[in-house]
Amino acid sequence: MTIAHSIGSKSINLELVQWSSMDSILFCFTVITTIGYGNVAPKSTEGRLFVIVYGLVGIPFTMLAIANLGKFLAELLKKSTRPFLEYCRLIKWTNKILNFFENLNLIKFKFRRLHPAKKRSKEKEVLVSLKPDFETNEEESEVAPWGEALILFIAFFAYILIGSVVISSYEPEMDFFGSIYFNFVSLTTVGLGDLVPKNETYLLFTLVYCAVGLALTTIAIEIAADYLKKLHYFGRKIDNVGNVNIWFGGKKLTMKQLVKNLGDQFNLPVHEIADLNLDNFVDAAIRVEAGEIATLRTEPALRPVFVDSDSLLFVDEDDYYQVPSKRSFYYDNDKVLADLREFEGFID
Repeated sequence: MTIAHSIGSKSINLELVQWSSMDSILFCFTVITTIGYGNVAPKSTEGRLFVIVYGLVGIPFTMLAIANLGKFLAELLKKSTRPFLEYCRLIKWTNKILNFFENLNLIKFKFRRLHPAKKRSKEKEVLVSLKPDFETNEEESEVAPWGEALILFIAFFAYILIGSVVISSYEPEMDFFGSIYFNFVSLTTVGLGDLVPKNETYLLFTLVYCAVGLALTTIAIEIAADYLKKLHYFGRKIDNVGNVNIWFGGKKLTMKQLVKNLGDQFNLPVHEIADLNLDNFVDAAIRVEAGEIATLRTEPALRPVFVDSDSLLFVDEDDYYQVPSKRSFYYDNDKVLADLREFEGFID
């Protein structure tokens, strides 16, 4: 429909174009995904008001759905690529195990020739000395985080390339490079709008492709953000750990509150919890998980639990012995002798 409008001596033709179903679907999709190609847009006040309300309601739900889809795809990629990573690690372990037994046999052979009489004891020492290294290799059962990140990034770029091949086959205005460009500006929500899908037959496929691609984009951005965060805090000293907020569903606790309640759960002395340096504790825990130190456990010490007028009680792990007091010694010799025999049996 064309409307002629005259201004002075000039005549201007205003062409009003009716939206097609394809234009409406594409417009709604680009609004709730925040791509916003801009090839079609409302001109009336009512239409613009609808866009505001529609975007306020639709964008949060769409972002939530895309984020959940991204987590699902990440888990799916990890599970699908885990056999390959396990196979690579199995080859690595096999070589280490072969080297382990090869070194073990060589050392056994040397000990047999040098000390035949002490063969068994020497072989036992060798096994004890080599076993920790072998167990350390067994503990490396988890896939390296950088390996998972690399797989996800490769999947993201492969998704763009494969999609470009398919889209360029049915979109008349897009060649292979144009499809790559279209996919990139769409999946990163740049949405310049110079290239838009025109084929109505394959529009549904294009929209589904973009939705899944947006989920992969969220994964890639999240991984990149994690590495940038590590780079930001690299070399910095850990401090103010007690005030770090930890969220459990819709509730949150500070690290200090969590440790305090954990101490109450296990009946730990209040002064020990109060004197705990959380900064040093977290730093040591990180070193344990990184394999720099073995454990935070300390050797149990023999310490008095309580003292009364009759006895002094010591506790060493799960066993204890009650030492009679002097008063019992003078007035109950038979009991003292029985206690001494029991003590000798406990020592043996």
